[in-house]
Amino acid sequence: MVAEKQQLQIRSRPFIIGAIVVLFGILTIPVYAYFQNYVFPPRELALRVAGMEYSRGDVVNFIRFNQRMSENLGVPFEVGNSLFDALQTLQENELSYQLAARYGITVSSEEVDDRLNTILGFVAKTVAERESQEYKDNIEEAKRQFINRIEMDESVFRDFIRKSMFKERLRAVVAEEIPRVQAQVHLYEIILFDRDAEVRRAIERDLVSGNPIENVILEHSQDPNVRRDLGDRGWFPFGVTTEIDYLLFGLDGEGNRLLPIGQLSEPRYVEESDWWSYMLVAEVQDAREVNEDNFEALTTRGMTIFFNEERKNFDLHMVLDSAIFEWVNAQIRLSALLPTPTPVPYGDGMPQMGP
Repeated sequence: MVAEKQQLQIRSRPFIIGAIVVLFGILTIPVYAYFQNYVFPPRELALRVAGMEYSRGDVVNFIRFNQRMSENLGVPFEVGNSLFDALQTLQENELSYQLAARYGITVSSEEVDDRLNTILGFVAKTVAERESQEYKDNIEEAKRQFINRIEMDESVFRDFIRKSMFKERLRAVVAEEIPRVQAQVHLYEIILFDRDAEVRRAIERDLVSGNPIENVILEHSQDPNVRRDLGDRGWFPFGVTTEIDYLLFGLDGEGNRLLPIGQLSEPRYVEESDWWSYMLVAEVQDAREVNEDNFEALTTRGMTIFFNEERKNFDLHMVLDSAIFEWVNAQIRLSALLPTPTPVPYGDGMPQMGP
């Protein structure tokens, strides 16, 4: 009898083991799914700058921080290309931080405090107001509410703020290398809805006859705003209107201007406005002070050139594919306080950037 029971147990043992394995497999499915959906994705690498790595979760925190800034102003956060923008900004901020010592750039904890207070809407007008207990209590309460809404540690977004300030100060260093006085052209624009050769000849006849440029533009331009600005686009140095700089500043093989002063350019079709644009250089000055808007544009261009050169000296890696795009944008939409506009599909209008 005992022998029969032992024999039966031996025969049934594989079935018992199989049942246990199947049960274990069934139980591990939700655990595996949980780790796949909630544990592993936030930890996956999104960006590396030399020895500093940013995970998907770090990128989401950075976007969420800027999302809250937007929503504090009552503006719905545009998801769109926020992943690429976030990765590029994080990379540039980290590069600025790692290059800071070379240029003697520092950012103190107190300066980060001041920037955070400004973000929260607190700007003391006097030293007495700044040092008052009521002012400090109001800041602490605003900070507490902000931390609750942003759902991340203060140290995390303080680091975002700090490294963005390094980038701002590096921008000031780059700006110091840009001349304030440069050669510039005074640019006018004539807009026509049709590429009409007869109209062009009429404009050229009026210009050759000596009619003032603004009168000619007022007579012929179909720009809806022509009566307000008379087609005057202002003074521009090289590097601001990059798409037509070759035309405005270029010379031919004999040293003559590609676009002579007072002559119409060839028409350029502007797709978003559905019209034809004709450029005209009214005058050129070899030395003219650059206005603030153009100087900011030149500084932005200078920063782009600077970062492009420095990237060659760093071990950089950026993950930008449909999987991370969809995952990050899903997290951002879930955390939005205001309705979020529908994002563009991955790849539509997004600049391509390799690792």
